[in-house]
Amino acid sequence: MKIVVLYTRLTGYWMACMRFDHQKKGNQYLLIRKDPNPEAPFSFNSEAGINILDGDQLSAEDIKKTAKDFKPDVLYVAGWAEKRYLKTALYFNKKGVPVITGMDNQWLGNFKQRMAGLMSPLLVRKYFSHIWIPGDPQYIFAHHLGFSSNNILKGLYCADEVIFNSVTQRKFERQITFVGRLVEHKGLQVLFEVIRELIQNDQLLLKVHIIGNGPLAENIPNHKFIKNTSFVDPEELPALLENSGFFILPSLYEAWGVVVHEAVLAGLPVITTKQTGAASAFVIPGHNGFIYDAPNAAELKKILLEIGNLSDEDYLQMSNNSKEMASRISLNTWSATLNSVVK
Repeated sequence: MKIVVLYTRLTGYWMACMRFDHQKKGNQYLLIRKDPNPEAPFSFNSEAGINILDGDQLSAEDIKKTAKDFKPDVLYVAGWAEKRYLKTALYFNKKGVPVITGMDNQWLGNFKQRMAGLMSPLLVRKYFSHIWIPGDPQYIFAHHLGFSSNNILKGLYCADEVIFNSVTQRKFERQITFVGRLVEHKGLQVLFEVIRELIQNDQLLLKVHIIGNGPLAENIPNHKFIKNTSFVDPEELPALLENSGFFILPSLYEAWGVVVHEAVLAGLPVITTKQTGAASAFVIPGHNGFIYDAPNAAELKKILLEIGNLSDEDYLQMSNNSKEMASRISLNTWSATLNSVVK
């Protein structure tokens, strides 16, 4: 089977999914992508079964012609914001080729989303036969956009289990670890506020490791228990997650958060928010982590104090539970879902 992928900024986990599918099913990929984000400059090259083209200089007509010459059995388009991609999507949808759009927006029920539902026949549905979403938080929105349950696919995002599965937590390192861009919506201001309060009251029982860079780097509290590692390549991250305590993602809003999947694959118990989409799939409170309301600093403080006093035995049980939770989405299910659209 031949698959054209019209992507925005390519990620390591998406490469892992295509690589697995090629190795298992023999599918061939042509991927057109936008230039990498300067704050996350992942570098990817073509490899067996996956031909990567830089698309920033291509016109809508160039993209359509390139896709037609490839003669795909399936077309995947990352969202519908990139207007140049829609011309190709419309062409293949009219030809009866399955055309899948990816969408990770949670259903919030706001005016903008309700209008998107009303306008979907013109703006979305005419281009795509299927919609692929990460999980339950996106399902209602996909339905409002007019896609039937048979044409709503789940499990869009899957972490690279090949590199994270090998990580284990052999001991309870009393630490919280954050991985991501240091930006406002990640909820770091609330986290830093809580940490400062714990320091001031001499109650900081945990080390803190902030992995990532961004505009909020200068706001990281200064303390002997706190360190910052700037941007790292995906291949280097597993080593940093070994014996790293609890993973924390304090996002004010996180459409999904593949990093949560990476964390549970590595056996890390997770602290995250109700506003983080991936929590719905990978975190059960008290079983393998904690979930709190993002703006609630008092609730977060209570959790950090609780895990600071957690026994090694309880920690390792939570770690094992995270490993089990990680299998809810896998490279195998990702591949099976993609292949299911071709009868």
